[in-house]
Amino acid sequence: MDRNKQALGFEYFSTPEFLVLKQVRDWLPVLKQLGASAVVIQSGFDKAIPEDIFLAARDQQLTPVVHFTMELPLARKFNEVAFLMDVYAKWGVSEVILGNKPNSKSSWTATAWHYDSIVDHFLDRFIPLANHAVRAGLNPALPPLQPGGDYWDTAFVELVLGGLKRRQMEGILDCLSLTSYGYTFNKPLSWGAGGPERWLGVKPYQTPEGQQDQLGFNNYAWQNAMGLRATGKNFPISILDAGSSGMKFVESNYQAMKKDIKTIYASILGKLAPNSSKTEMAVMLDDSVKQVFFSLDNIAKLMQNKISSKELIEFFKEPKHAGKTIKSVEDSGKVFDHYLLLPAHTSGISDVILNKIRPLIKHRQTTVGFSPSEAKFARKVSIYPDPIVFSDEVIDELRSAGCTVEILPDSGIDIATMIQD
Repeated sequence: MDRNKQALGFEYFSTPEFLVLKQVRDWLPVLKQLGASAVVIQSGFDKAIPEDIFLAARDQQLTPVVHFTMELPLARKFNEVAFLMDVYAKWGVSEVILGNKPNSKSSWTATAWHYDSIVDHFLDRFIPLANHAVRAGLNPALPPLQPGGDYWDTAFVELVLGGLKRRQMEGILDCLSLTSYGYTFNKPLSWGAGGPERWLGVKPYQTPEGQQDQLGFNNYAWQNAMGLRATGKNFPISILDAGSSGMKFVESNYQAMKKDIKTIYASILGKLAPNSSKTEMAVMLDDSVKQVFFSLDNIAKLMQNKISSKELIEFFKEPKHAGKTIKSVEDSGKVFDHYLLLPAHTSGISDVILNKIRPLIKHRQTTVGFSPSEAKFARKVSIYPDPIVFSDEVIDELRSAGCTVEILPDSGIDIATMIQD
């Protein structure tokens, strides 16, 4: 099968000893050897990361992304931060992630956290920085949220994006991307796949029995759904710290985390994870995911903080006995039983279509998505008819991939009748 289309990257070490130029020059070639095309470098707002680090990244053809992990500053600090972004843009940075977990009380000073107005408070700080980033030629990204969090993450991102639209920040929205933490919370990597369109019973702080929520690796799908709901726009998204549990590091969980990280890594490269069984399938990501990053800090913890470049390569290395590529759809099991393929336009998914197919989702518990390439990994694909988005060629490709294809009627009444039959 084709490998996932996402770029692979690493979040570089945050501790000062690894920011020494010699260390950087030792480590970045290793990341490139492991298949990385981008590297996230964490930064504060008080001083710049040394230019030599960005030059070293450029020498290895690694695109640098800067993640400002501190609380976003007040207006009086704007000029200092604007200067930092101007400098980073000159040094080859393409994207800046502005903040970290703003839906968590611990990410704010005690005086800054006000639950009832935290979204507007965040926007008042975010908008000037994002506007300047755009002017400097940088793509701004919303900060990754704590899944769940003190302020429910899906509600937070929907209100933030809705606030940007309400304030007519089109210049930001046109360049904006989202970020999500790829935490597993010790759940299967498939947990929550399909997002809120599939798990209709989930509400903030309420996950009924038999339902799955956003507290898992597929958190990105829920963030994307909120973006589409708030603005009618599909945003590109990056996954950070992919495969970590998101919980306190306990040695009893180390093996599970290692396996999850390796499975995600191998899926991006189109290979089976080390020690995979023959029936283990790859993690499938939809086309909205542009980058997947693994945290070197957390991989070091898994290795008891005794990490070297050689040990990192061994961590991801594929044993000789597991050198098979992932089986293609035609000669292996499918990831999804039933996939409902819907058309998505720049204006978003139509409410009229959603109302028509809602009974089908409830009755058949389908995985809902908008990607024909992802739909290839389903045994059965039901397509809402749209001859422009889903041409005969697209339908033929699905059938060639071994899918049973069902073209739904356009009428909601006919769909309801079909379900009853």
